[in-house]
Amino acid sequence: MKIKLFYILLLFVLCSCSNLPEKFVNVSEGMQYISDPDNGFVVDTILPNEVKVQVQLIPASLIQKTNTAGKQKYFSIQFSYKGNELLAQLPREEYGSYVQLFSFGMDRVIKLITADGKEFQADMVSYQPTYSMGKSNELTVVFDQHISKDQNVTLIVDEFGLQLGTLKFFIDKSRINYSPTIDQL
Repeated sequence: MKIKLFYILLLFVLCSCSNLPEKFVNVSEGMQYISDPDNGFVVDTILPNEVKVQVQLIPASLIQKTNTAGKQKYFSIQFSYKGNELLAQLPREEYGSYVQLFSFGMDRVIKLITADGKEFQADMVSYQPTYSMGKSNELTVVFDQHISKDQNVTLIVDEFGLQLGTLKFFIDKSRINYSPTIDQL
């Protein structure tokens, strides 16, 4: 048993020390890399009620398509239920209220908290309704504040009415500050 534990810890240490690519040929290659859950930019959870929430950190250089990206931090948060849009599963009388909330009110319930407890509210949350044509309801969240480079952060989505509870997603400091160079912008 001790040998197995040793190998598991060794594997963990080796994986956590892996270097991130410094550059990509194009934005598409970078997006493909960060979309692979094994690379640490995607965190998801399936709640007991079968709602899946997936958070993806997107480096600013891939969104802004520049090699001198600013301090902005970009996240994609996707909500789905059994492979379909979460909001599309709601009763018709609630659907419009939640589309309104996703479009104009989610900035009040999404925040980042650093390891030392400092909180940052989302500066912008964008939602594009897909009218039951997608596999999830997706929010694009932007934090436009200076966040310390030497601290891990937790992305928090407070309860917003669907009884999902407060959702917490740990983001490693090496990922939150990652800014690769793109050869072909």
